[in-house]
Amino acid sequence: MRRTFGIDVLECPRGGGRLRLLALIEQRRPVERILRHPGLPTDLPGLQSARAPPLPADDPADQFGAPADATC
Repeated sequence: MRRTFGIDVLECPRGGGRLRLLALIEQRRPVERILRHPGLPTDLPGLQSARAPPLPADDPADQFGAPADATC
């Protein structure tokens, strides 16, 4: 997350010190109990279909692209 978003997830938000990972929970039931306690949803999100890849910049089917020499 540091490279992508510039967020250091192991930096303490209060004191700036280093946090450390204590446990990794992989079983579903304990995770559901932890999420249910503060009222967070426990259902998995539904699957969504993938979006189409972006069109190349010089594709004539691109209706919204403007030529490189266009001025406003």
